Amino acid sequence: MMDTQILIRAAAALVLCIVIGCSTVTSVNPIGRVLEVDLSAELTGTWMGPEGNQLQIHCDGAGHLTYAVTEWKEDHNNFVLEVGDGVLRSVGERIFFNFVEDQECERPTYSFLLVRAMDGQLVVWLPDVDEFRKLVEEKVLIGEVEGSQETDVVLTGSSEEITKALENLDLAELFDWSEPAVVLVRTARR
Repeated sequence: MMDTQILIRAAAALVLCIVIGCSTVTSVNPIGRVLEVDLSAELTGTWMGPEGNQLQIHCDGAGHLTYAVTEWKEDHNNFVLEVGDGVLRSVGERIFFNFVEDQECERPTYSFLLVRAMDGQLVVWLPDVDEFRKLVEEKVLIGEVEGSQETDVVLTGSSEEITKALENLDLAELFDWSEPAVVLVRTARR
């Protein structure tokens, strides 16, 4: 499993990847269709990671999700608060959390995570860059491979085009079900 301190910040995990130079998968449009179900009761509340970090989530009935993470920073001898927001979308039964990392960027793109809340656990998976790269190179997904090492994948198709393509693919291969990025446990509901 990857470093929990990094991944507890579910939405910020991909931002960190950009900073430390690892490969990313992003999209110029949110992944998935507008939710047809209200997930607010399932997601809104306090979630805790294995290292004791807390994630506060507020999700409205339309799928707009706002989060706040408190994390103890030894080097600051203080708590640090990280906040952000995004939108939940669906591809079949699967739920994607889409968020724009940098609105100021020349071409803002959505980073996305696959999430599942069930039985008091919130499981988060990151996209497998190599698998998405293959799909772009094979023209199954519309996109570009970018970066100095051609390691970053940017999906450029419309939300509908990407969603239709993903509906016909095995998402377990694209997100590796066997190794979630992080598993959080619900500690309180709002």
